[in-house]
Amino acid sequence: MAHRPYGTGSMTQFKGGFKIRWRENEVGPDGKRKRVLRYARLMGVSKKEASDILAEKVALGRPGHASLHSRVLFAQIGDRWKTIILPMHKRSTVKNHEHIFEKHLRPRFGVRMVSEITREEIQAYITHLSTVAHDGIPYAPKTIDHIHDVLSSILRTAVSWGHLRENNARGVRLPKLKTVRPKIALTEKQAAVLIAKLPPLPMTLVLLDLVTGLRRGELFGLRWRNFDEEYKNLKIDQAVYEGQFDSPKTAAGVRAIPLSNETTDLLLKWKSSVRRSDSESLIFCTRSGKPISPNNILQRFVFPACIELGLPRVTWLTLRRTFSSWAHDKGVPQKVIAQLMGHEKVDTTLNVYTQVMDGSVRDAMSKFGNQLFTIVHKCSQPEETSGLNQLKEKAPQVGLEPTTLRLTAGCSAIELLRSNGTCGNKMPA
Repeated sequence: MAHRPYGTGSMTQFKGGFKIRWRENEVGPDGKRKRVLRYARLMGVSKKEASDILAEKVALGRPGHASLHSRVLFAQIGDRWKTIILPMHKRSTVKNHEHIFEKHLRPRFGVRMVSEITREEIQAYITHLSTVAHDGIPYAPKTIDHIHDVLSSILRTAVSWGHLRENNARGVRLPKLKTVRPKIALTEKQAAVLIAKLPPLPMTLVLLDLVTGLRRGELFGLRWRNFDEEYKNLKIDQAVYEGQFDSPKTAAGVRAIPLSNETTDLLLKWKSSVRRSDSESLIFCTRSGKPISPNNILQRFVFPACIELGLPRVTWLTLRRTFSSWAHDKGVPQKVIAQLMGHEKVDTTLNVYTQVMDGSVRDAMSKFGNQLFTIVHKCSQPEETSGLNQLKEKAPQVGLEPTTLRLTAGCSAIELLRSNGTCGNKMPA
């Protein structure tokens, strides 16, 4: 067999198939790159098929091409990802992603070479999580989605650093997302009894969140300089998470929220009752001036009040969702609601935070039904006469007396049947 040109690999025929050799890039555990010789046996293929496979591997292994094989472990990539990539995110994201990496991904993939983790293996892992993963109880679809996001982020980083040609977490089928806990929004009556049950601090926090729709980090990160008494608004420019201050969640989160006279009076009353009211002091803080824990307020005051009043458990997200739902119910344009809530997309406000209030459904059906009934009711005189003639013809068949078919102007066939032939009377419900 003739020798192949240098750099194109080699192919040798044997009984039942072909042997091929080629060189490819490899990244060692120390991060150094080198060229290594690879071997493979191809069974049951033609010479042309074997030649095509060899040509593909040679092309992928040429210098300068992304590494086809990396001996770096997944845990090593993950640790570098934690150090270099993850700190670029918000503190809450850093905490959650670190937890997922350490609890789920490091135990599962840590000792594996990142180049050996296949899409099939990742799919099997996702399926395992959705069936019998946690003490025999499957994880919620949303949790699985978060785990997959972190895994994909690490493998995407490995691709950008030259350890992989593609991200095998892409293309994996995930379980359909569904709501495990129902999303609730308080009615005005529920909100009123809850507020009346709370002491001054939690009452002020809950009431302010209900009428502004602030994220909890924005609410607990407010300083007195953010409260403009003259122009009656709140300027949102920071948020706090576990004692660390940062910019709001999105660029649209930096905003000014107009306040009603009642809300302004609420803050002025609170300001007169606290010891720290200089411009840089937090509006809601501990005795030492540090941020209050949002969960502490819920556990100590809000949850016990909800249990005593027989209300569903109310969280800060519930209050934010209630603000959006109330605003939508009062006819506030969605673009305005999105701006007040600090959303970059109106769809987020409408699909995630807005719930249809019970009374709104009845009101909508009442208005819609009345309009449709009016359309049916407004029929011309010739049409009414024609309808009367048809009823007269069918009267003996359905057992109607001739007197029940007397119509006056404006009475429709629907009214006749509903009121047993008496026009002008109130229709039975």
